[in-house]
Amino acid sequence: MQQLTKNVFTETKIRGCNPSIVFTSEGSVFIDTAQWITTLLEMRKFAHEKGPIRYLINTEPHIDHIFGNHWFAGECPVIGHENLSKSFWKIPPAFNQTTYDYSVDIIKRQDPEGLKDMPSEKDYIVNTPQITFSDRMTLKVGDHTFCLYYAPGHSDANIIIHVPEERTAFVGDTIFNDCQIWLHSVMPDELFKTLDFLAGLDVDYIVPGHGPVCDKSAIYENKKFLYDWYGAVADGIAKGWTKEECVKNISFADRCPVDIGQADAMEYIQEHNVMMAYDYVMNKM
Repeated sequence: MQQLTKNVFTETKIRGCNPSIVFTSEGSVFIDTAQWITTLLEMRKFAHEKGPIRYLINTEPHIDHIFGNHWFAGECPVIGHENLSKSFWKIPPAFNQTTYDYSVDIIKRQDPEGLKDMPSEKDYIVNTPQITFSDRMTLKVGDHTFCLYYAPGHSDANIIIHVPEERTAFVGDTIFNDCQIWLHSVMPDELFKTLDFLAGLDVDYIVPGHGPVCDKSAIYENKKFLYDWYGAVADGIAKGWTKEECVKNISFADRCPVDIGQADAMEYIQEHNVMMAYDYVMNKM
């Protein structure tokens, strides 16, 4: 794990989201959960050595952020936005698998040592949040304050967690740093508003959903990438291209890699980003 401050640790070198831990005087708070079981169990062991786990906060509903919730069931409350329940434990239909089978497949291929700790499908606990909020929520744990903000854009359930004492914000997939942006569930206008809101927070560290820890410069790099997507599709439409022709002719695959362990998703990302951008430009969203 990478230590950002005296009390903040994150893991950015595994497949999936960047799961993090904030240590307080009264125990730890996890933010998202690792998609690799071995890393998840290592992080839990590390936290338990310092005290109890008090809360788990999910920044969004996508599987790479909530897969490990099972291992916190009955130990601590899970917190998330009230919209999480709508798409929790679901994957895109294009994957042609159940969520459980999809997860097992990832563990087999990328974290085989963790397979022995994967519960059966009937024993897997889909541990949805027990504490939800709609707009804002403040959580006090020991000497730390967790300011939770509704931050729609990447999905309609994303949140940002600002810990002022650590000058750190955990933003989930609001930010993709140095890797491909997924637009498959995006709400474009809301995402730009959320990025503007994030720019107003007084922080030194931003823990993105994917890629290395960054500062506020990543906000504007993400904006540029988004504008490039919409601009390229708008140019295609101006040439008279259909959606299918835009999908065929537009790609940013050479711009940067997909995050760790997801190279096989590059074609899916390019196709669905173009389709979402097309619908947005054509005012069909």
